[in-house]
Amino acid sequence: MKKYSVTIVLILFASHLSAQPTNSFPVYAGLLKIPNYEDSVSGNIEFLALKRIFDIQGIPYQIIINPTEISSFPTIFTAGSLLDSKIDTQIINLLYDYVEGGGVVVSTGQIGKHFYPLFGVTHYTPSRKRYRMHFSGTDQALKYINRPQESTISLGNGEEHLYDEVIWTHGYRVSKGTKPLAVFDDGSVAFCGSRYGRGKTYLLGVTYTDTVLLPQLGKDYEAQRKYVNAFEPSADVIMLILKAIYQAHTKPFIYLSPIPFAKTTALILTHDVDAQTSFVDSLKYADLEKKYGVTSTFFETTKTFVDAMDIDYYNIEDNKIAIKQLKRRGWDIGSHTVSHSRDFADITEGTPLESLKTYHPQNQKTVYGEVIVSKELLDRDIPGQKTISFRAGDLAFPFGLIGILEEAGYLYDSTFSANDVLSAFPFFAFKNRKIGSEVSKVIEIPVTLDDALDFLTEKSLDRAVKKWMEVATANMENEGITVLLVHPSDTRNKNYKLIAQEKLMNHILKVKGWIGNLTAFGEFIRYRNRIKLKVVQDQEKNLIIKTNTQQIHPMVGFVIGNLPKENITVIVKNNEGEDLPYRVIKEKTVFRIVSYQE
Repeated sequence: MKKYSVTIVLILFASHLSAQPTNSFPVYAGLLKIPNYEDSVSGNIEFLALKRIFDIQGIPYQIIINPTEISSFPTIFTAGSLLDSKIDTQIINLLYDYVEGGGVVVSTGQIGKHFYPLFGVTHYTPSRKRYRMHFSGTDQALKYINRPQESTISLGNGEEHLYDEVIWTHGYRVSKGTKPLAVFDDGSVAFCGSRYGRGKTYLLGVTYTDTVLLPQLGKDYEAQRKYVNAFEPSADVIMLILKAIYQAHTKPFIYLSPIPFAKTTALILTHDVDAQTSFVDSLKYADLEKKYGVTSTFFETTKTFVDAMDIDYYNIEDNKIAIKQLKRRGWDIGSHTVSHSRDFADITEGTPLESLKTYHPQNQKTVYGEVIVSKELLDRDIPGQKTISFRAGDLAFPFGLIGILEEAGYLYDSTFSANDVLSAFPFFAFKNRKIGSEVSKVIEIPVTLDDALDFLTEKSLDRAVKKWMEVATANMENEGITVLLVHPSDTRNKNYKLIAQEKLMNHILKVKGWIGNLTAFGEFIRYRNRIKLKVVQDQEKNLIIKTNTQQIHPMVGFVIGNLPKENITVIVKNNEGEDLPYRVIKEKTVFRIVSYQE
């Protein structure tokens, strides 16, 4: 592997950085907290949504408390409406001066007339009856938009018209010289870019709350165009526009790779074990995965009673032996509830006092009981088991599921469909499915591909695998992930599910992606979330990356671009000046900084 010159040093910082001038390279995006507006409930939520986008994408940012500091940043992103009545005249003048001097400002929604010249608009019309955004053009902000599902995104009523009104949108009428970058389905401008002085502004006619947070709660007016086994980037497009603007106007730019070891993409292998024969059949899937040196997560249903749906298959001794073998061989075991109840989303929550001794699901099922008792059984019966990952049967999602999972000791959930949340990125879930709910410690890792609902059959194998590969490739182009759900069965006859999984695995390996289990990926995201970055240059013109941790997990890598020169030395050190085992991989337009411990 060819070595390139760039120097990277790691030093301790506070977890949230206040706005301080960086030495040589202002790599931070500036998130502007508007006085007198962001103190409101909706303003705080919109600011949370903006920060969440940057955290998900791994882009370093600073919260600007003092507006006079905006000149320190190459890009400024505001949250909330820039209304004349809400903003001090000093801030208006500072923003004009900043853009005129070469800065870039990105804003959303309503703006006051004082800002019309800055953003190149003359009027706007609010509406809740716009259901699509259509992007076009070659502006740098549209860098990641190259597929039909990205060129048109859904704001509600994905598969059929269920709602007359969806999220609030603002359609703009633009000035001469302002470039429309997207329009709504009524023809009004939805996204525009404008030159002002030496700088540039962007205005987006939707809010981050409506386009990113609401989908993560499953409250997006059924915007998904397919439920599963399809590419649905409607929320990701909004995030990737911000990422593209940051990259285009930050020199150098840097971000934490959303993929383990800074690889091209990630395939997370998972299996839902919810049938009599699936427990023993799981071993053949483990054999396949062992051949490639990877592991998967088996979500085990701990059904201990007989009902009209099935027998008490968790009590079968051979099934328990199979689970223990998986664990002993190094595979990941998660919970798939006790009952695999199809009405799980609608059953009563119950109480946190539920236990194996007191819970009787054949009489009354509860969310607490399903979550707590399944974990209790797995932890009791499997040596060395500590169950921290969960997926509900039929991907049913109760209102308070995440808060209950956190209370029970879980750290990772994979119950949402990626299409349902309109995104191929994991996120820290909210305790309840409502705006304003507290953020939990549980990371949601949504399901992308599913063999169920007759999508994958012996006859449809080639067609299904082709579709899976298309979705995984589309996610890869955005540095997103793909979570595969295969029910471990059909190992006695044609093995078509095993064949399909292996074909997809080979596809991911060919594009140099990472393959692994859900808990391992979740741990990577948790490590990554702790790291904050700063880039400076020393007297020898070496590039120095500083972080707030003494050690960096080897799965965590960086991506750097827009470097000031070709020959830059790259070294990674900890906060005590000791070298860390990192190497540099040169790609077409970026450097990937990855651990030698890969």
